[in-house]
Amino acid sequence: MKIDKNTINMLLKMSDDRLWSTLKFAMSRSGNDIMKDLKQPEDLSKLREVLAGLTDDDIDRVSELLEKGKKK
Repeated sequence: MKIDKNTINMLLKMSDDRLWSTLKFAMSRSGNDIMKDLKQPEDLSKLREVLAGLTDDDIDRVSELLEKGKKK
């Protein structure tokens, strides 16, 4: 999955359930199981706030980290 501002905007339009499952899937695909056992919070507004505030540099860094995880 290519992450850019359009992707972030698409994520922000998702329901809470879909957003949570998409993020868990993306993390697992990158080789990171940190979210595997986490239960979905009742309120994802803080997560949405963080996603909405990501800069292009932040997005580039996230993409870089996810790619590194795939290689392991």
